[in-house]
Amino acid sequence: MVVKSATKKKLMDLGIQEEFAHRLADDRKWDDVKVLAAAEIAQLCATDSGSAQSVWEVIQGSTKSAQKDKAPEKKTIRLTGSRQRLARRRKASALPLQDYDYEDKMIQILSDLDVENPMFIQLTEVAAKQGVKITPKTINDLVQGILARGTKKLTPAQAKKVIASADLNMSYSRVDPHEAVGITTAQSIGEPGTQMTMRTFHYAGVATVNVTQGLPRVIEIVDARKVPKTPTMKVFLEETNSKGKPLRTDEKKVQAIAAALETTTTRDIASIDVDVAQRHLNLELNRANLKLKKMTGAEVRDKLSRALRLYIQADDEDRPKVLKIIPGVTKQDDLAELANDPPTYTALLQLEDKVKKLRLKGLPDIVRANIQGPHKQTGEYYIATIGSNLAKVSEFAGVDRGKTYTNNINEIYQCLGIEAARQAIINEMVATLEGAGLEVDVRHLITVSDVMTSEGEVRA
Repeated sequence: MVVKSATKKKLMDLGIQEEFAHRLADDRKWDDVKVLAAAEIAQLCATDSGSAQSVWEVIQGSTKSAQKDKAPEKKTIRLTGSRQRLARRRKASALPLQDYDYEDKMIQILSDLDVENPMFIQLTEVAAKQGVKITPKTINDLVQGILARGTKKLTPAQAKKVIASADLNMSYSRVDPHEAVGITTAQSIGEPGTQMTMRTFHYAGVATVNVTQGLPRVIEIVDARKVPKTPTMKVFLEETNSKGKPLRTDEKKVQAIAAALETTTTRDIASIDVDVAQRHLNLELNRANLKLKKMTGAEVRDKLSRALRLYIQADDEDRPKVLKIIPGVTKQDDLAELANDPPTYTALLQLEDKVKKLRLKGLPDIVRANIQGPHKQTGEYYIATIGSNLAKVSEFAGVDRGKTYTNNINEIYQCLGIEAARQAIINEMVATLEGAGLEVDVRHLITVSDVMTSEGEVRA
């Protein structure tokens, strides 16, 4: 008996006694329980028809009330002022879903396979003639295995034998009915798991980045942690920009997008000096860092002024190098009152702390963004990040939302849904185990991901 805990809890919350709730929740989700007839409830709960009818009425009553709750009375709310502007901004930032193109997807899948190989073509044709359902990936694996043995060409008879043998072995590999796949999965993952080391590895191409791997990463995945210890993203770009010019093969344009994604704080572009005697902050802007971040001194001054709601003094109005911030001074006229009402030391320290953490540019949680590439064959670049923010990154112009990836499974679930999260669990488990030099049949990992996502959300 496999009792669905969520279903049992919901039944007990409705006032149904624990024994009946336990029997009804046996391998049933709430949607399965809702459609049970009174006679079926009587049989499952081993009770009389009167008690079963009462239980049925309680379940149906909760279903009807839930449907009423879903259709509340419509009300017209008029937004004014800042709320109206916020609603307009949200509407403007809403992006249409990218259409799923089957042909493009197949081209993407086949691009990793040697489909032009004569042996690949030969085996594909033989499989079609014999009516054997075999995937291009499996045929590619067969070709690579045959070539590794030194055979460069197959006769028609040999090709038929290879396909027949592959079909037979695939039938052998199918799980027998009523096999205890859960126990087998636990054994198959647990045994190599004992060989995994508590380690991290260096993320290629990105300085001082350690990505959690090995046993700690496996624990993160199966525990369904909301945020991984080392969240990262691979941001892929579209072929051309809005003007039709090449984008993902242009290093400068990719670098500009990376700079726009990366969080830039005040400390990244300026040295902050606290003048305790005069009760003010001095910010000396770093020209090299400003150039790297694609920012100007005037832009920094404007953003600081708007974020802090203070008057920012500058040594040069057009190209400032040093900025001066005084607590409590919101406009230039307030400077005349400083002698009579100087800012407190506490206010100065609070301002310093706020200025240090202030985000001037970039997306929240994207700590660093570095470009990787170019690819040897395509010449394309992509952006590797420390930190993850899939929702905001997907809104960036030029980002290929169909290929961009994060190792944060919860973000994938929130943005793309439970099926995408299920596949992400499989991908992350495969990558982690392969990184540790361990080979586990992917079907065991599929079993784990199915259990974790079976109720419509990612569960530990």
